[in-house]
Amino acid sequence: MTLSRIKFIYNEPAMVIRAGKIPYLVIGDLHIGMERSLHERGVHVFNATECMAERIKKMMKEFSLKKIIMLGDIKESVLYPDVSAARAIKGFFDSLSEFEIQIVAGNHDAHLGDLIDLPITKELLIGGFALLHGEKNPSEKAMMSDYLITAHTHAMVRITDSNGATYDQKVWLMAKLNQAGAHRSYVNVNKNIKLIMMPAFNGLIMGSELSKFYKENANPSLRNKTFNYSGAEIYNLMGQRIDPKAVLK
Repeated sequence: MTLSRIKFIYNEPAMVIRAGKIPYLVIGDLHIGMERSLHERGVHVFNATECMAERIKKMMKEFSLKKIIMLGDIKESVLYPDVSAARAIKGFFDSLSEFEIQIVAGNHDAHLGDLIDLPITKELLIGGFALLHGEKNPSEKAMMSDYLITAHTHAMVRITDSNGATYDQKVWLMAKLNQAGAHRSYVNVNKNIKLIMMPAFNGLIMGSELSKFYKENANPSLRNKTFNYSGAEIYNLMGQRIDPKAVLK
């Protein structure tokens, strides 16, 4: 899949965007601290946060990057994290201190600013890109961008093969504007804007099946028909296109 000024990183839920002459790594849904909730259910996971930091550093080095944009849900706790999660969050950002990081807050990120000293905003408009977590509708200024990039939904699909076996894949979803739907919510929009929904960066999260989240907890820009869900393009992390008729129900 090829889009102007965007590179999807092979086999990673991450992209590089070029805003003007400046490239940025973009990731979302880190959910630092979710290991604790897994431990409470008897699943013991170690070093998950450190592994995420190492994956980020590897990509930053591979693509010679210096700047990162994180699209929210940095932490797992919706409210203030416990001591161990707070320590993990601080350690995570300390390990990435050589990079310039901008954070777009998600619905899990209350009190994040009490833990780290980094710029945190609700919506970031930069070089033709509008970046937001995705739990709320974008602003009218955002809808004038070339690309609207969101996280939040942890997009994945469930595939059934010819032998009847099922398996899950994280996916990217890209949708074009539905002009009739968009003008019910916005006066001014870029008719060529594209919505790109990111899969979750945290390796412990597979996500929400597309057909289910659309009905239950979808990105509001799809639910209110601002973008065309039924005509969306879907790709797995290897760049293989998935037939939407097989997964969008």
